[in-house]
Amino acid sequence: MKTSAIRLAVACLGLLLALPSCKKDELCTPSLNLEVFDSQLRTSIPSGLKGYTYLIMRDGKVYYTHSEGYARSPQDGLQHWDEFQKMHVASISKTITTVATLRLLKQKGISPEEPIASFLPPDWDIGPYVDQISFRDLMRHKTGFLDVVNEAEYLSTSWTGLKVMVAHGANGLKTRKYSNVHHALLRVILPVLWNYPHSGVVTYDEDYTAMRYEQIVNELVFKPLKIQAALKDDDPNGGVLAYSSATDFTGEFELFDYTQKAGGYGWVLSARDLAKFWAYLWHSDLLLDDSQRDYMRNYYLGLWNSGETVNGIYYCKLGGWFVNRDGREHWLRSAAVEFPDGTGVVLFVNSPSSRGLRTAIVEAYEQSFGCF
Repeated sequence: MKTSAIRLAVACLGLLLALPSCKKDELCTPSLNLEVFDSQLRTSIPSGLKGYTYLIMRDGKVYYTHSEGYARSPQDGLQHWDEFQKMHVASISKTITTVATLRLLKQKGISPEEPIASFLPPDWDIGPYVDQISFRDLMRHKTGFLDVVNEAEYLSTSWTGLKVMVAHGANGLKTRKYSNVHHALLRVILPVLWNYPHSGVVTYDEDYTAMRYEQIVNELVFKPLKIQAALKDDDPNGGVLAYSSATDFTGEFELFDYTQKAGGYGWVLSARDLAKFWAYLWHSDLLLDDSQRDYMRNYYLGLWNSGETVNGIYYCKLGGWFVNRDGREHWLRSAAVEFPDGTGVVLFVNSPSSRGLRTAIVEAYEQSFGCF
């Protein structure tokens, strides 16, 4: 009996050894390893930067932060980068303006498909086909404004420039073309929309609409998040400087007040502030509800730089601003990305590079996605 049992055990062992082994990736569902992503992102970010800071989030919660280099060089007063340094986020302001617009439209019971013409200042001349341009068209850069399509030299985000553009009209084809003027026009429209239905007499001029736009965005976007934000940077002794390279000792500071040009750019925030906005945008109903978020995704409203990665569509907005001094461009650059699995990234940089920020983030994500 003992010998028979041994022979049976040996036979069974041989049968088990003969069975094909299971490969590792047949036993798991590919996913993102956040720890690997943090490491890969540091490697993927271009070398030769003056400095940077980033935050990595999952489902709205910050898991990793990392900063390198100088927000201000030793020669400029020495400020190391961290996620609390404030700078102009440039075109990410379009996403902020979009969220304020969607919130206000819902409050007023107005569809994003509603034409904008009724919400322009009453004394403006309305050119051809402008009455066919909707809020959605404006937020997705699909207006066909003639001055945008033809890249008119006088095209401007100022009150006068926008008024001229509207008077010249559109082509009726709703040609999609990126321009700061689309969200700048919302700077003029939102105060009119805020007062809808109209009561009393309001003079919609340059000063009033600029002041009210800043108040409205603060009320609808930043106040619920307890974020202090402004459309100007008037402290040359604080905050981030723009550099032309890592070896540039002297940075540039642009003293500005973009109150009367904002909408498509202008907001000054820290990376921590922007990460908070980004997290609440995608993972809370405090700003938008699910239907509004889906609508924003479906039409890429305020999300011009989105794309596709290994597990689906990611949503992105980039910002970039430069000051030209002595033939050299001194850059401030920002990126905010939301991946399909709820992973979010906010990245600030204060010098140019040959490699884009979005490329660096997406490649690091893809290298960190799989079975580990």
